[in-house]
Amino acid sequence: MCFTELNNSRFGLAVLLVLAVTSSAQMKPGDRRKAYGDDRASVAESVLTTLYPGAEVQWDPALTVLIPGQKPHTAHVPVVVRGNEKGEMEGVASVEFDGEKEKFIFEAKHFQRRDNPAFSTVLVVFRADAAGRLKKYKKIILDPSQPVTELKTMSIQEWPEGKEWPTLIIQYDTHVASEDSFATIEWHSVIDANTGKVVTRLPYGITRKLKSGAKQVSGFSITRDSPTTIQIADHINATTRQYPCSEPCVVDPQLLLSQWVH
Repeated sequence: MCFTELNNSRFGLAVLLVLAVTSSAQMKPGDRRKAYGDDRASVAESVLTTLYPGAEVQWDPALTVLIPGQKPHTAHVPVVVRGNEKGEMEGVASVEFDGEKEKFIFEAKHFQRRDNPAFSTVLVVFRADAAGRLKKYKKIILDPSQPVTELKTMSIQEWPEGKEWPTLIIQYDTHVASEDSFATIEWHSVIDANTGKVVTRLPYGITRKLKSGAKQVSGFSITRDSPTTIQIADHINATTRQYPCSEPCVVDPQLLLSQWVH
């Protein structure tokens, strides 16, 4: 059984967190909101004004949040939304301000930063009315054990009957910076939003850049070879490692790095 195979449930809905739009210089007023789509844009507005009471949302020339007593923040608000049997909306969103995380990752990757700030990723699961206004929500920190996480895709795996919140499929990166290297681990994870806990976490691969300029890349496929161990195969370098992990499997980033990075 390949543990990196994605769930293909008919209830699954995934979103690539890159919005392909025309450059800001070419966009007309209203184009940015239209590019989001009315449902996603309405939810994004409600997420921002719910999390930050009294805030105002502007879409042009960039998605901006005006929070009383603060400077204006440019916002990145990916949203996965779907209709439910009541004719309302439900889904998951995330919020990040001002591109600070992206700037840190770029600078750390090029060894221009030596500090160790924490840039967590907040997930917001929600139920909303037909107009996209949040009725109920819950915030979850994605992988709180890691100081720098970067969301790639998210989807609803299922919303079990009788449960208040869904099970989520989240693909994300963790970044680990040191004085002489910068490593990125790509993850496929399943998270129970009811508890906020990771149910499974399996690596897609590791990319490591050395200060010397060298680069190491590994791409993984995973199989279970016993009830207590999995086998991680690097299809780029044709090597394998056995990793201790019972089912459900949650791979530890530091142990993984110790096995693959030398």
